[in-house]
Amino acid sequence: MDYSEADDAFAEIVESDGRAMIEGTLGTAYPQTYWAMFGFCAKTNALKSAMLDLHQAENPYAFRVMFRCLCEHYLKFMYLFIRFMREKTDDVGVEYRSFCGAVEMHDYAEALELAEGLIGNSIVAEVERIVGAVYPRAAQLTKAELERASAKFRYRAILRFLARERPGLLSDKTPFLAAIVPAYALLSSYVHGGPWTDLDLFGSEWGAAIEQCRRDSELAFLMTASVFFFTALVVSREFPEHGIVAARTKEVMDRVMAVGSDDA
Repeated sequence: MDYSEADDAFAEIVESDGRAMIEGTLGTAYPQTYWAMFGFCAKTNALKSAMLDLHQAENPYAFRVMFRCLCEHYLKFMYLFIRFMREKTDDVGVEYRSFCGAVEMHDYAEALELAEGLIGNSIVAEVERIVGAVYPRAAQLTKAELERASAKFRYRAILRFLARERPGLLSDKTPFLAAIVPAYALLSSYVHGGPWTDLDLFGSEWGAAIEQCRRDSELAFLMTASVFFFTALVVSREFPEHGIVAARTKEVMDRVMAVGSDDA
């Protein structure tokens, strides 16, 4: 089964079981963590779908910008997943929503301050008020404390966490992370408009870039499916009836990876 066929099968699983799984977690002891994990299921699926469309359109530049975003989403999800599996509390979900959300709002307020001559101070004050109302836990922290609290969700901190807590995840036996860790730094040039993109993409390298999109499309599918699989897996610990969702997703992923092994 190639990744395009697998994506159709995966879409059927998400459509038939995804909403039921979300609704089935009402009353859970871990609402914030499930909220975060379900969010990553939706966000990675949206990025993957856009990447597949960009591959078909032979647009490797935009494809790689999206791939860089997907890599970051996947790493943050893995941090959530591993901490949740280890701690079995709602802490990681609460931290993700409170601290990362509050930092984003503060950054927005600071951006507004730079334009205060155009928009006035009232909007800046309103944003700060909203931060305190939406993220009361974060409102108790100073800006420096909030930056430190949210920093654990950043790329380098996550890699250090993975290396410390699950060193095997960064080996060649885990193809997703083994592939995206070096790609993350390289693809930063695409996100930020760096000169490497000119060397890597245009001229004689165009055909190679298109072929790389094909390979990375399969990887994008597997990363997205694994986010949904891991989410279903942890949900099934509390709600065993959803274990079948994880099993069905894993079966589709295994069929794709089996094809990749045969090609190798």
